[in-house]
Amino acid sequence: MILNNIEEIDISNYPIIIIGSGPAGLSLALSLEKKNIKSIIIEAGDIEYSEKSQTYYAGKITGDIEEDFSSNRLRQFGGTSGHWGGWCCPLEEYDLKQWPIKKKDLNIYLNDACSVLEIDHEFNKAKINEDFNQVEFKFSKVKFNEKYYNHVTKTKNIILLLNSQFLYFKGTNKLIKSGVILSNKKQKEIFSKFFILASGGVENSRLLLWSRENNNGLFNKDLPIGNYWMIHPWLIGGSGLISKKKIANRIQDLENEDLLFFGTSENLKNKNNDLGGLLYMRPFEDVKLYKKFINDILCIAPVYGKKITRLIANKDLKCGNIFLHMEDKKEFNNKIYLSNQKDEFGIPKYILNYKFSDAVLNSAKYIMESFATTCVKNDYGRISIVEDIINLKKIRNLGANHHMGGTIIGDDYKRSVVDSNLNVHGIKNLFITGSSVFKTTGHANPTLTIVQLSLRLSEYIKNKINV
Repeated sequence: MILNNIEEIDISNYPIIIIGSGPAGLSLALSLEKKNIKSIIIEAGDIEYSEKSQTYYAGKITGDIEEDFSSNRLRQFGGTSGHWGGWCCPLEEYDLKQWPIKKKDLNIYLNDACSVLEIDHEFNKAKINEDFNQVEFKFSKVKFNEKYYNHVTKTKNIILLLNSQFLYFKGTNKLIKSGVILSNKKQKEIFSKFFILASGGVENSRLLLWSRENNNGLFNKDLPIGNYWMIHPWLIGGSGLISKKKIANRIQDLENEDLLFFGTSENLKNKNNDLGGLLYMRPFEDVKLYKKFINDILCIAPVYGKKITRLIANKDLKCGNIFLHMEDKKEFNNKIYLSNQKDEFGIPKYILNYKFSDAVLNSAKYIMESFATTCVKNDYGRISIVEDIINLKKIRNLGANHHMGGTIIGDDYKRSVVDSNLNVHGIKNLFITGSSVFKTTGHANPTLTIVQLSLRLSEYIKNKINV
């Protein structure tokens, strides 16, 4: 059921309040419904995108990110899935070493998560050498608002409350008693048994920080809310020529044969101070780059250059930019905090302080050099590395689209915000789901893991309700 007015709802029939209707919140609500548990989703936006609504996402960013986040988060039903690229891949076991949960804990929910995203659950991987694996991504075409609009409209077990801004939580004695929202231009206090914050990698921190300011003593002052904020640094690592015949066929039945993905192995991560990355080549080759690269090779190594030319004629080589999708370094001072300026709802705007870690740039150089060596040693092709990476100069990030951390998962309340069950430390009935709980980023895009975490939380909530 989709409504715009809180007054039309008998809240007492709904034991779960979810703040946010993106992949995290909606996956959770749909999973709870299958367990005969009703929920209300509070969504600040409308069904569709609105430029005016997007302006409420404005904030200030200091440090090494130049873009405005109001453009890469969507304040609408379905959240940022409205314009996501659809790339899906699970985290590796070694990506979760610092987490209090393991890959097997997430694997239980992999099939169901893939069903939500309408992708196959088999992710192929082939070992290239001790340092690199060829990995497979699946591509989801699911836009959550489009896929689930009819279902949410008809069901009575999920209420989607649109155009309703969540303000803050209220509570005492380690328990959230209510949430305060602004709906239909009226401030309203809503009560429920459990509250789940699922508003994204920026808003989860912002709303939790504001709730702490409005509840003296409810939240532990040592909770690192907003800290350890991360992205996937995304940059051009180099360019080159790769033999599709020698590498691409290592994985059969790739969903998209034009895209080549190479993930760093645990072995390389261990040699590289535990930072890994993903290298990939785009499906559309850069013709200008093609010609320049061939001419350079012909000048330096005429015999090899002629061999390359023949391979190109046979369409065996892939030529183009090599992109790096880097794992981020978890830094305490990369954080979200509240501004003195407030939006029209009375919520302080966010300030994000983020600086690229030297470890990311050092790792990018190490990864590219290792990959170049692998290509030469096995005659897979030849690549060149961007000079700024070789010289360890400042990274030019191509985009900061994956917002992770800020309310990270862990066992220690002084170093994390939620426990292994996504329960906020010290608050019995408040949970957080989404990429903000990621303790490390890995190199895989986050949406598949987000859905897995929400399905896992659904199972935990079911057991809590039945106690």
